[in-house]
Amino acid sequence: MTSINVSAYETLNISKSDGIVTIALNNPARKNAVSRRMHEELERVWDDVDADDDIRVAILTGEAGTFCAGTDLGAQQKRNDEGRSGRPRTRSARRLFWTMLDCEKPIIAKVRGHAYGLGVNIALACDMVFAAETAKFCDSHVKHGIAPGDGGAALWPLLIGFHRAKEYILTGEPLDGKRAAEIGLINHALPDDALDAAVEAMARKLADGAPLAISYGKLSVNAMLKQLVAGAFETSMAYDQLTLFTKDHKEGAAAFMEKRKPRFVGS
Repeated sequence: MTSINVSAYETLNISKSDGIVTIALNNPARKNAVSRRMHEELERVWDDVDADDDIRVAILTGEAGTFCAGTDLGAQQKRNDEGRSGRPRTRSARRLFWTMLDCEKPIIAKVRGHAYGLGVNIALACDMVFAAETAKFCDSHVKHGIAPGDGGAALWPLLIGFHRAKEYILTGEPLDGKRAAEIGLINHALPDDALDAAVEAMARKLADGAPLAISYGKLSVNAMLKQLVAGAFETSMAYDQLTLFTKDHKEGAAAFMEKRKPRFVGS
């Protein structure tokens, strides 16, 4: 029997108990922003979860009271300063989301603090999302001069409708956990001190259920979801990569790092 090798991961804290694995994003100095290494580990961890027959359900969360602030813009700004070269690549972004959708074990996102940019879309790619009422959800790509890639252009409209999705995606404005639950972006928003127990109860219910029926139920729903999101996902990733090479993105990343308002010029 294959067991997940927790020591093989540097940026994810992984613990397993009684059929439930908890995977915590671990870059607390940057509010769990996704570094290149973390991205690579998120791409492969779901295959390891699938291969471990002791695991029946996964909980995805973040260390130090926050979920994920998005892509690590410090590393991104370094690439901007050095000058980007080579062809745009989307394979890793595609693999991260598709392995989540194809993972045969249900995944529950437990969100506190910020779920921004790439982080919010990782949460939404989970099978269920539980959050603290004070959590903040935001597809913040446009605030950094980037087209809304990372699955947001595909997932948000399916969850909350096209007009609401465009309001949040085109402005990059956040909404709290309570509002996110009200409009159907997530499953449940709870007081912070009730969140852990609620997630544990759902994970226990799933872990105690019929594993094959639950797995095949997830895959059946996601077969339709993948068909619906595939076109928008590929288009948004292409535009995302295109805008990474623009002056506006360089300015957006610099403004974020310098904590000032960006001055976009449209080039």
